[in-house]
Amino acid sequence: MNLWESLALVGTASTILGVFLTIYGVVNNKTLKHETKLTRETIAQESKLTRETIAEETKLTREMIKETTEYLGNLIVTEREMIKETTEYLAKYLGDLIVADGNRTRLAMSK
Repeated sequence: MNLWESLALVGTASTILGVFLTIYGVVNNKTLKHETKLTRETIAQESKLTRETIAEETKLTREMIKETTEYLGNLIVTEREMIKETTEYLAKYLGDLIVADGNRTRLAMSK
């Protein structure tokens, strides 16, 4: 085998190898593009689910805050009414005690 035949053989092998690598690169590129597309779709779905979950949790939290605020408001009103009733009762009771003590004092002084 002379130099030119060896050179032709090496050139042919290089061409075959180049064609193989080109085909492999094209297939690999398509595979990578497909995998990238699937990855982006998955990330978009997860992002959407996360936003929906956050929105739902926020809504539930706001409802709980609203209910708690209403409950506390009603509790405050009830407590104010109870304090007012207790104050009125104590004022009446103290007034009655003062009147009764005044009557006892008058009776004791009139004897």
